[in-house]
Amino acid sequence: MFKLKKDKETDFKNYISDEEINQGINRLDLQEGKRSLLAITWPIFIDLALNFATLIINMMMVGAVSVDAVAELTVGNQVFDLALIIFNFINIGVCVVCAQALGAGNKKLVRRLVHTGYGINIITGTIVSLGVFFFAPLIVEVMNVPDEISQSSQSYLAILSLCFLPQALCLVSAAILRAFECTRDAMYVSLLINLITMLGNSMFLFGWFNMPVLGVEGVAVSTVIGRVIACLVYVPLILRRTKIRIIPRFLFDFKKKIFVAILNIGLPGAGENLSWHSQYMFMTAVVASMGAIPLATHGIYFQMVLIMMLFSISIAMGTEILIAHYAGALQLDLAYKQLMRSVKIGMCATILITFSIPLGTGKFIISQFTDSLEVLALATPIFLLTVIQEPGRILNIIIINSLRAVGDTKFPLIMAVISMWGISVPLGCFLGLHCGLGLLGVWIGFAADEWVRGISMFLRWRSRVWEKAAKLNYQKHLQQA
Repeated sequence: MFKLKKDKETDFKNYISDEEINQGINRLDLQEGKRSLLAITWPIFIDLALNFATLIINMMMVGAVSVDAVAELTVGNQVFDLALIIFNFINIGVCVVCAQALGAGNKKLVRRLVHTGYGINIITGTIVSLGVFFFAPLIVEVMNVPDEISQSSQSYLAILSLCFLPQALCLVSAAILRAFECTRDAMYVSLLINLITMLGNSMFLFGWFNMPVLGVEGVAVSTVIGRVIACLVYVPLILRRTKIRIIPRFLFDFKKKIFVAILNIGLPGAGENLSWHSQYMFMTAVVASMGAIPLATHGIYFQMVLIMMLFSISIAMGTEILIAHYAGALQLDLAYKQLMRSVKIGMCATILITFSIPLGTGKFIISQFTDSLEVLALATPIFLLTVIQEPGRILNIIIINSLRAVGDTKFPLIMAVISMWGISVPLGCFLGLHCGLGLLGVWIGFAADEWVRGISMFLRWRSRVWEKAAKLNYQKHLQQA
């Protein structure tokens, strides 16, 4: 399955001339200071912010119809989030390995990665779409959806399932463009998706332009339409930016070496994210045992944390792309210096942002979600903790992405499991339940985890042990034959 016949491999190498993608590869100047982290990062930040804002706006628009409609969306949104995790663990690998290959100047590998990325996403997208479509009633039953909204939830899921294949293709297209440093293109397409989805929601929820009012089913329809149109936009963008023509007969000719290279990056990253989400869900259950007000405060404060994390994740993704290029070119000194610069920028900006939280920004954000004085009183001491927690988080996120970019993927995963389940969970339970600190104790546990991992990642980077992994990764996956 993974091996090509010799004549097919030769045919693939000759089918697309090197000159067709020289323009895309040669523009990636690897000299220090030639490429701006800001130029790569700000479109990623806007892209992430648009997606986050759209989720909130969608919930607000549906909430304007009825509370039941919001409940009908809940199961579908959880399935959608799970599908994104499945797709992204492949696409993270595609982005990083493609960036490494560009740095190494390995044109053959770049072409192979683009085709393999699309092939894998077509398969996984189709499987997820069919699975959700045919098992929608079972999913609704397992999630214990109330009988009065069960049928509408099933309909929403069934229609939403049609968007998973185009969504998978959109995600891999965005990953490839980011590897080529074309982050603005992904941002523009994301903006287009959001505008189409919001317009469609307005049409099918409120009857704009004399359209039939379809309720949550209409929200699913607009989501599908937005992703399909985005796919049609991404195709010419990929052809133009990468100078690679997509040849259908090569999409499913997987090569084991390339498949393994993608999984070596993607699987540990997925494992770390899964551990983080599992830890948060476990501690949410702990908070739920404290009462409704702590649980509501916990959920609202987490939304505020997600807003702050947009900045951290954007810098981390931009740094990851640059360092992957440097690692592919074996310019490890430039990779080391780039990370240290990114950490300084990220730490300074984060400290400025977080100091505003206890000075009034936190109260303002909380007030956008609720006017409960109990929630505000419970959140106020956590605002002070934010000043300590967030610098540790950005240190953690940036360096983990950079270690992944050079091929050092096992250490972050091991530390995630040890720190989250050996420090965050027991410390949060001890302080929150046994010491009577409640919600504040839980978030002290989260802060301790961020700093323990952040410091360990920083020491790992300073030790330059990762250089061995970078060289080994180059020899195994990037070196040209």
